[in-house]
Amino acid sequence: MVEFKIIKVSETPYLYVSKTSSMAPEDISRKMGEAFQEVWAFMESQGINPAGGALSVYYDYSPDSMTFRAGFTVRREDLAKAQGEIRGDVTPASEVLHFRHKGSYATLRDDYDLMMKHLATLEREMGTPAWEIYLNSPDQVPEAELLTDVYLVLK
Repeated sequence: MVEFKIIKVSETPYLYVSKTSSMAPEDISRKMGEAFQEVWAFMESQGINPAGGALSVYYDYSPDSMTFRAGFTVRREDLAKAQGEIRGDVTPASEVLHFRHKGSYATLRDDYDLMMKHLATLEREMGTPAWEIYLNSPDQVPEAELLTDVYLVLK
């Protein structure tokens, strides 16, 4: 059972690249993997260590496609090292609807659907962005044990 909470969050600095994909899970996975590899290679070349987990940030999506930012949380001072395709930004300090997803990334959609239904019961509106922080990875744990924190800015 997914537990939804309204919480306040602070800014989180991150380095990222932007990608656009179809809504097909395999396309999202492939593009996200490419983005994480690009940002990780850049961070290694610059001697930047992640300050937390990998993340993806969503500002624009439609039934057919979405554009996302994928990268890693970093220290604020590392944002100034961004160059080329690698950009730096912060998630906003804001009031968010939060939940933790356990399991396959492919089933995240189901929890997002539940989140949208929950949002309607709160009589609140969705803002932007939404973001996901990946607390572990398929390289570390079985797919059923994957943990993803999801945040949605509220208006």
